[in-house]
Amino acid sequence: MTAEDIQDSARTRPEFAVLGSLEVRIDGELLPVNGALQQRILVALLLEAGRVVPISRLVEAAWQEKLPDSAEHQVRKTVAKLRGRIPHGHDIIATDGAGYRAVVGAENLDLLQFQQLLHQARESLEAKKREQAAAQFRAALALWRGSVLAGSGGRVIDGASTALEEQRLTAAEQLYGLCIEAGEAAGITGELRALVDEHPLRETLRSRLMLALYHSGQQAAALDEFTRVREQLAEELGIDPGAELIELHERILRQDPALSRPERISLTADPHQATETPHALPFDVPDFSGRTSELQWIRDAVRRAPEDSPKVLALDGMGGGGKTALAVRAAHQLAEEYPDGNLFIDLHGFTPGHTPLSTFQAEGDLLAAVGILSEEIPTVPAGRAARWQSYMRGRRMLLVLDNVAASEQVRELIPASSNSLVLITSRPRLTGLDGAGWLSVGALPEPDSHQILHNTLGAERVEKEPEATRELLRLCGGLPLAVRIASARLANRPRWTVQRLVERLRDHNRRLDELASEGRGVASALTLSYQSMPTEQRTAFRLLGHHPGRYLDADEAAALLDIDTLKAEDVLEELVDARLLEAREPGVYALHDLVRSFVQRVAQGERAPKDGQATERLLDHYLRTAELACDTLFPGRRRVSGTDEKGSLGQGFVHKDKALQWLDQHRESLLAAVDAAYEQGLLWHAARLPRELGFHSSIRGYDASANTALEKGVNASTQLGDQSLARLNLMNLAMGKWRLGQLSGAVARLEEAVDLSRQMEDEHSEAECRARLGQAYNSMGELERALQMSQEAGRRAQELGFTRLDGSSRSMLSLIQVRLGRFEEAVESAERAVAIFDSIREVQLSVHALSYLSQAIEGLGHYEEALARTDTALERCRDLNMLPDLPLVLARRADVLVRMGEMEEAADSADHALTKVTCSTGDIHRATVHLSVGRVRYAQGNLDLAKDQQLLAHEIACRMELRYEEACALWGLAHTAEAQGNAQMAQERRAAADNLFSLMKVPETAR
Repeated sequence: MTAEDIQDSARTRPEFAVLGSLEVRIDGELLPVNGALQQRILVALLLEAGRVVPISRLVEAAWQEKLPDSAEHQVRKTVAKLRGRIPHGHDIIATDGAGYRAVVGAENLDLLQFQQLLHQARESLEAKKREQAAAQFRAALALWRGSVLAGSGGRVIDGASTALEEQRLTAAEQLYGLCIEAGEAAGITGELRALVDEHPLRETLRSRLMLALYHSGQQAAALDEFTRVREQLAEELGIDPGAELIELHERILRQDPALSRPERISLTADPHQATETPHALPFDVPDFSGRTSELQWIRDAVRRAPEDSPKVLALDGMGGGGKTALAVRAAHQLAEEYPDGNLFIDLHGFTPGHTPLSTFQAEGDLLAAVGILSEEIPTVPAGRAARWQSYMRGRRMLLVLDNVAASEQVRELIPASSNSLVLITSRPRLTGLDGAGWLSVGALPEPDSHQILHNTLGAERVEKEPEATRELLRLCGGLPLAVRIASARLANRPRWTVQRLVERLRDHNRRLDELASEGRGVASALTLSYQSMPTEQRTAFRLLGHHPGRYLDADEAAALLDIDTLKAEDVLEELVDARLLEAREPGVYALHDLVRSFVQRVAQGERAPKDGQATERLLDHYLRTAELACDTLFPGRRRVSGTDEKGSLGQGFVHKDKALQWLDQHRESLLAAVDAAYEQGLLWHAARLPRELGFHSSIRGYDASANTALEKGVNASTQLGDQSLARLNLMNLAMGKWRLGQLSGAVARLEEAVDLSRQMEDEHSEAECRARLGQAYNSMGELERALQMSQEAGRRAQELGFTRLDGSSRSMLSLIQVRLGRFEEAVESAERAVAIFDSIREVQLSVHALSYLSQAIEGLGHYEEALARTDTALERCRDLNMLPDLPLVLARRADVLVRMGEMEEAADSADHALTKVTCSTGDIHRATVHLSVGRVRYAQGNLDLAKDQQLLAHEIACRMELRYEEACALWGLAHTAEAQGNAQMAQERRAAADNLFSLMKVPETAR
């Protein structure tokens, strides 16, 4: 065998650990040993390493209960499997006579190392080398991870484990005795107390704790320990404490001078340690900004942590989020509290061009950083781990473990017994670190981002362009790395304005390229996170790049990934752990704007043939669910022809509030989906989705955005040659324009829709379009024409069995009849409309009908009844949170209350209506609300305020060609002018109002 062969053999020879759960490692990598039988037989051989273990003994170790007839055969078979599983297995498990023997040395088995170190420690004690003995005891105890096979080894192995536990406790007692003699009592009380809690009846251990507490100035606590052990012994064994413990108690009680604290001699120090205290924290960024709450959280967590045990705080967050800067700032602030020094190590979990450091490498770097000579650093993992733990034991240090990839990388770096602070930074949340405190580092608030710009560019330059500065920070998304790169680019280009960089960043496709400088950038930081993920996770993340919006839920992910919802949620949670997604409320996730730019770039750059199917599946999901939601909210509406082409609609929403909530949550994504479908040539979806947005907008009032989608829907329908879809989109677009007060545009679209309905010979559609034309003509003051169209539409709806249209036609008819002074007819029409809507559980349209019914009843002089109908409308309006209609209903209520003389309540309703209409995006009801407020102010005697509201109503009505509202505004202005003593103005305005009312055939009683 050559020298190289010998070296390779040594390098690949496995290392065994039995002091705890069984571990077999090859070059630091864990080799699984599966099955209780294999584990017990291997451990039984290792516990007797170097000695022959008869097969009969292995049979006893392997089975706890009744032995199988083939027990010996199964043992031999298991040994054969172990030999095949473990490298050099035939050399390690040797056949010897009637049994087997484990051939391993101390360098490959923690048990032999443990026993060797204990032997060396006792030899050092005999030679009076107390410091060396303490170090050897600590190294031995650091190897202990728990009971053999974690206490599940069975009778034989548990017996051996008990014997080893006794060796461990005896060694601990000797070590703690040495520490107390050396004056280090304060540093060991925590670990002593923990050991006493494990073994409460062990008197020698208890005596060490009492003495350590006494030497730490805690006489009362030391006496309490005696009381505790006396009670425990009496309760569990029925005996009193031994003579030595009683004597120690008496000496503490009388403060025996012979127990005085000895002068401190360091026993915890490694005999080869450097004399200088390590201070290895990196530079603290001088212009560090913000993170006040995060720094306070770290300080509070440190303060709350129990003494005499390591405090582990893990900071996680997306790449470029400022975790390292935060950890370094916190470490500098806390450094004085850790007198034994501080260390910083970058574990390269996500560093370009670097492989993450192994635990073994990190231990070596840390030992070197504290001054341990390279030739004295152990070259085998178990020895190096023990050396690191030995060094840290008893010290109070601050460790920053930066850029960690996974829990396994740092678990063994955390001091096992030390009053130290460990700050960890990582992108994924390290859920495998038991006992750690976690803090997710999110986006930087705008004031803190602004401060970075201020510090870099100076106050004058930043304050010169406040709007551009705000937009720059928005485009950087609160990501510290992005803000710093942007500020550095501006600092290096003094002739650039902030606005110029903003314009470059607005280009969604270039934004990530702009946020890069000198080899660092947002894209490279995110690329490392992406490349570190498993293939399946990368594929899932890439497919999410085809999502059109920022927010998504598990159902949307399931559609994109073509998996079930539970699996999709698991995928999303994994991406949250990888800090590429943000978890919002339960079931809702968000992409940071810059992550969204990145994933869309990935989706385009790595596009696979089947990616288009993912987009179609998502659009199918949107269309299916949006239709179900709108069918629930707007019962009785017609089903679109061609629905079955894409499958069954399935089961609807159980409650209207759930349907509305879904539409509210997905509104932005649905709008973006229409754009995406249209741009990608998915015309069927681009033609179908806008209708649902139009319906939703009728409740939520985002008509400008919905109309843009509906325009695309009209174009897509035309390209498809689908007249039915074109008619639908034209009609919904018309109603969106009507709500915005664009009456001419609304009428033009409705007339196009009527023509299409005639071409298709679709009587239902034509009737519906004519009803909407009647609504538009009513707003324009063409009341006779509106009356005729509404009556005709109502008749056709009854003939066709179109219940929803029958109700809406009657509802609009009632408003027209009120304006024409036909109050009794209006009551009949409105009551029938309310009954129809209630029968099909249509809430939105019932609100309109109840409001018109209130007007009709008010016209008949029945004010109490009118108020009751208004209150019912208001309750329904609020239940559905109908934002565009709420101001109108509140104004209607104010009008009735004025009639009743309830001025205080009328003013309250009017003020509320004014506030709501100011916040509303719809314009069609603004004039009506201002008229109502004007009437309230007039009735209160506030004539100037009344005039202001009436003038506003008049301006809006003229601009929108709302002839009835224009006439009402002039009528109100005439009354106000008369009350102010301006008879000529009153006469002119009354004449103008009379002229308009006459043209519309509105009688005196309805003015």
